[in-house]
Amino acid sequence: MIRDIRRPYYRNLLLFFAAVAVGGFLLGYPLPALLVAAFACLLWQLFQQGRLIQWLRNGARSEPPDAGGLWGMVFDHFYSVQRDHRQQVRHYQNVISRIQTSTQALRDGVIQLDRQGALEWWNPAAEALLSLKPLDQGQLLTNLLRDPTFVRFYNKGEMSETVQLENPAFPDRYIDVSMTIYGKGERLLLIRDTTRIKQLEQMRQDFVANASHELKTPLTVLKGYLESILTFGGDLPPALSKGLTNMEAQTQRMDNLVNDLLVLTRLDAEVQHSVRQRVDVGELLEKIAADARELSNDRGHRISVHLESDTALQGDASELHSAISNLVYNAVNYSPDGSDIELKWKASAAGGFIAIHDQGIGIDPRHIPRLTERFYRVDPGRSSARGGTGLGLAIVKHILQHHQARLDIASVPGRGSVFTCCFPAERVLAAAERSDKTA
Repeated sequence: MIRDIRRPYYRNLLLFFAAVAVGGFLLGYPLPALLVAAFACLLWQLFQQGRLIQWLRNGARSEPPDAGGLWGMVFDHFYSVQRDHRQQVRHYQNVISRIQTSTQALRDGVIQLDRQGALEWWNPAAEALLSLKPLDQGQLLTNLLRDPTFVRFYNKGEMSETVQLENPAFPDRYIDVSMTIYGKGERLLLIRDTTRIKQLEQMRQDFVANASHELKTPLTVLKGYLESILTFGGDLPPALSKGLTNMEAQTQRMDNLVNDLLVLTRLDAEVQHSVRQRVDVGELLEKIAADARELSNDRGHRISVHLESDTALQGDASELHSAISNLVYNAVNYSPDGSDIELKWKASAAGGFIAIHDQGIGIDPRHIPRLTERFYRVDPGRSSARGGTGLGLAIVKHILQHHQARLDIASVPGRGSVFTCCFPAERVLAAAERSDKTA
């Protein structure tokens, strides 16, 4: 804190001029004495100002000049500020050094970008992953990573998402990129090599696909023989007939499981967001509702379709039929006889929404986050008894991902559930565009 010395300074100045005036009066030249004293004070002030200016012009790196009085206080204050500034600089340098040391030890790549998206700094892992060179500093990252998927991700600026893409520096290698925006638009990117994970995922897909294909043929043969035996074996003993009937049911269940695995394998292998056919939502829901009524048969479910919009969707009609059918058939299987099942379609500025309302047994909230996992069952015994494979909602999730959509689930045990397929606005076609919108 600066000590206020103005009062003693002004008192001393007045005493100085009073002494000069008295001395000049005794010598018979009071006015010239005062003028000489004032000129001397002015020269002193200019001298001290010159010292200050020279010190500042030299960069204020050395200690401030020594002086007394008011100028001494000024120089002391500059010295205090200089000392505090140096301490802060040393502290920040230590912090930056520790951060850089820790990030250099990371196995994941870290890249710092300025507000224009140019490379400012990167750690050794990022240098190795993307084969960066010192000359790349100051270059735009989008000039180095030109993958359209990454460019969309970068421009979108969504920090809660990550993007997976092929490494442009090394063919047949893959990276995962996440991004954080901070400060005045600067960005920090975390890059991870996911080649091994990608290889393991591919191995899993290949195994499931090969195993499913290998199982398909013997299951078809076994299923055909069982059907023939049961069809033409009317005089079979009851015990043997019951056993063969159970074998046929389990064979059919296994066949359904293999078919679902093959569907999932195909969905995993397909390129997402590639399908852009026009789908008439009203026609699609009416067809699914008719199939659901046949499935319900004599159980008396009241299945209705409500269209709150005449818009259409862009997507794959067969995939959407499969996804919505899975949800509607689940509603039929797990809703009490005679209950209502509603299929609704509406569109807004936020996107398009297909909702399936039922009055079924409901789902405990703790199960909802895991419902779309493969083979996850809320009630394993009841699901198996109804012939389910545990893959239906996983298929729905993958199909919706192909359409940049998501599945929202709301349920209250004992009061029913609502499964909503939420499509982005760019997938919704206005009614006036239906006739001229191309696939």
